[in-house]
Amino acid sequence: MLEEGSDAYKLQSGSRAFIPDLAARVAAEQDAALALVGVTPAVESIPHPGAVLPPPRTRLHVVDYARPPEQPELGPLSGVHLTPGDLGYPLSHDLARVLRQVQERGRQAVLVAPRRGYSALLRCPGCEHTPQCRNCDVPLRFHQETRQLTCHQCGYHEVIPDRCDKCGERMWKARGPGTEWIAQEVGKLLPGFPVYRLDKDRQDDLSALMNGESGVLVGTQLLLSHPAPPNLAVIGVTLADTWLNVSDFRASERYHRLLRQLAEWHPDRAPMLVVQTFQADHPALRVLGEGRDTLAYPAAEERVRAELFYPPHARLAQIEVTAREARKAQLAAQELADALHGAGASAQEVLGPAPSPVARVRGVYPYHLMLRARSDARLSQLLAVLDSRTWKARVRVDVNPRGGL
Repeated sequence: MLEEGSDAYKLQSGSRAFIPDLAARVAAEQDAALALVGVTPAVESIPHPGAVLPPPRTRLHVVDYARPPEQPELGPLSGVHLTPGDLGYPLSHDLARVLRQVQERGRQAVLVAPRRGYSALLRCPGCEHTPQCRNCDVPLRFHQETRQLTCHQCGYHEVIPDRCDKCGERMWKARGPGTEWIAQEVGKLLPGFPVYRLDKDRQDDLSALMNGESGVLVGTQLLLSHPAPPNLAVIGVTLADTWLNVSDFRASERYHRLLRQLAEWHPDRAPMLVVQTFQADHPALRVLGEGRDTLAYPAAEERVRAELFYPPHARLAQIEVTAREARKAQLAAQELADALHGAGASAQEVLGPAPSPVARVRGVYPYHLMLRARSDARLSQLLAVLDSRTWKARVRVDVNPRGGL
């Protein structure tokens, strides 16, 4: 298995199986060896013995938005209202300086954005109202090229309203830069320099870049499914905190893996990795700057998981209960939890029920329970309760869930 911790191995429909789990079962049944190979091991792989290669040479520069210098070296790249800590935003002064050097020397740079589109949301400067999806309780994402607001959950879209629905204000403020916004800022910073985009919405022809010609490539994590440009000098992570601020206990592990993959993306050289963040002291980033080996962070995270009773020290299953009415979903989820406790499940084995962080998705209201057991056998006993009766809402089970709630 290559990169066994990757969420790409999770089937999103049908059995919703996690392929590395199936590989481990097949290997055990066939008495075959199972090798897990990757840039960094998953926390669940830490108990298994293995060889650890020495860490590669990493050139890391961290832009700490939480503690800005007193005298920034360059002027702001954007307006004042978009400049946290006077460091420049969405491209910091430090990142802008090295991008100028990339242009002067005819090299290549890659900027990793946390999302596609222009911005995470639009907000009214008068009353702080944010346009919302009609089907989901999430703000609509702004796509400048199409001049539309789009929901990335269900696909609903609408044109940008001329006025705020609440107060009638004509102005909108964009928040949370995406690939469109960042590519636009690079174009302003480096006039005439080629700028490419690679995300779900737009995939430019990269043949010139892959032939060694100079330019800047702006994209999401989709970038890592392609080979690194051959003349790559700089990799910028525009806002690293986005990978941490999600409701998933694996978020920091996923963030650490992303940083390691970027640091080792180019097969022959170590481009400068510029990370812009409000959490410069996060251990997942700090171990990279300290030159620690790839086991350093996963091993520390494994010890934390042992205290919290999370994988690899427990088996998880997420139960999702959905209905068209929030009250119906809540009652069904509570009824299911009561049935589990009535069958002997402990408070440590059943977490919830609780509403999803996104209270409504595609017109339905999801509630969640998490089952946590010490073995597959015990998890099977708990899941058997679901087959003991019918429920008054839709119930779906996801064993070894990935991606949070």
